[in-house]
Amino acid sequence: MQSKPSTIEQPSARTAPKLKPKTAFGSKQADNDFSAATRFSSAVACINSARHGSLVFRHTKAVASGLDIPVKLIHVMQGAASEVSPSDPIEWQLKRREAQEYLSRILETEHEPLVLKDRLLLNGHSGEEIARWARDHSGNLMAMATRCGVEKFDNWHPGRDVTLGRTAQTVLDGSSASLLLIPPETIETDVVRYRRLIVPLDGSCRAESVLPFAVRIARKHGAELVLAHIVSVPEIVAAGLDDREANRLVAKLRQFNQQNARTYLSRLQSRLGGSDLNIKVIVESDRDARDGLLQIAEQQDADLFVLSGRGKGAMNDICCGSVARHIAANSRLPLLLIRQQPVGPVDQVKIPEQQYGTIFFRESAH
Repeated sequence: MQSKPSTIEQPSARTAPKLKPKTAFGSKQADNDFSAATRFSSAVACINSARHGSLVFRHTKAVASGLDIPVKLIHVMQGAASEVSPSDPIEWQLKRREAQEYLSRILETEHEPLVLKDRLLLNGHSGEEIARWARDHSGNLMAMATRCGVEKFDNWHPGRDVTLGRTAQTVLDGSSASLLLIPPETIETDVVRYRRLIVPLDGSCRAESVLPFAVRIARKHGAELVLAHIVSVPEIVAAGLDDREANRLVAKLRQFNQQNARTYLSRLQSRLGGSDLNIKVIVESDRDARDGLLQIAEQQDADLFVLSGRGKGAMNDICCGSVARHIAANSRLPLLLIRQQPVGPVDQVKIPEQQYGTIFFRESAH
């Protein structure tokens, strides 16, 4: 019996082109303000389902073109539906050839310089193998469908993110890579062009760190940029207060938060705005941030979420907060989830108040 190799790397057809970095914003000051953005080395389309392969590939190209990064392909042989490894070397070679031909068919019509002919074949269960590769090759943007039809295990017990498939869930939890998640129900077109991008912001530097990516994609596609903020429902301890006094306090706090949120987003709008970029500001209140952002995206007929993996409420030792997880699991739109790498205690650096607004939006930055 001959055991199969765990990883098969296809030699590159050509070396990745050297890409000249482009300035994401129109002024040097803006570049300094948003210096937290990092450049991805490539966008990796994880093609694990023939049914959704072209959909994932086209959205990967659309995002990669806005960020000026090359596109590579990964395919996991056997997928998550396989429980045993093939022991027949002839069978293994046939499966390998089928996988190579499948990726070649996807690439055969591509003549864009940023779409590389690199084809990486992994062997094993999809989520575990992609997460492992992402950990070993940091700095890549990993793109995949949120669900596919080859990822059921007898011992798989889905958690609260019931609409996020096993592969995407495993990569989300098993690596700290930034992800492009494409729901399989997304309408497929020959050429993907985004018309409206929605960027949720909560006043934190973490949330703002996605703006350079969103701006570059919006400019490339000629899309509108929608900056959205949900003002949470104010809560007070009402012991010893009559209803009228408590209601006045809640109303005053709600008005204060709404005004600060509009001022904050207006400042960002002024800093980012230019003749080639259309920016819209939306402030909603008295609703849950998770479902509220999904409703705003639907009302605005948006094409793409651009979201930080962590906001002001996330714990310091995790790469994905509850809002990001909820949107990843329930969004009907493709989601570009930018996740920052932990760089040390969050409370060591302070955000200048004059830059980010009043005390309502003051927070320690990473």
